Amino acid sequence: MTEDTVTLEGLRAEWRDKFMTAPPKLRSRDLMAREIAYREQVAREGGLSRTMEQRLAKLAERFAEDEAYQPSQAPRIKAGSCFVKDWRGERHEVWVKEEGFNYRGRDFASLSQVAFAITGTKWNGPAFFGQRKAGLGKAERP
Repeated sequence: MTEDTVTLEGLRAEWRDKFMTAPPKLRSRDLMAREIAYREQVAREGGLSRTMEQRLAKLAERFAEDEAYQPSQAPRIKAGSCFVKDWRGERHEVWVKEEGFNYRGRDFASLSQVAFAITGTKWNGPAFFGQRKAGLGKAERP
């Protein structure tokens, strides 16, 4: 990341030196510094996945068509659904409520809180309960 003392014009010069193109027409020193940092990170670590780029392109199209468009934040699990998890030989049932979850008579705001109540360690709740691909291989850790 660039120093806080560099001016907007200094950042534009840095952009031209690093990327060999004209800098974006940003008027904010902070935004220009963030854009440079992002570009450097992409060069080092790689950019967004193809799937994410496609999802963002579709969102951009929707916003261009309708500025008031409000995408849903995540798939909603219907109230009354039940997650069942066998953990270390014990069966755990978690009921989905309109607002949150119920596990053994206690209410929780998130699946992660329920997973913590079951295991005593921090987990990504959807992964623990098999709702995310990333968690499928880790759900039964000792």
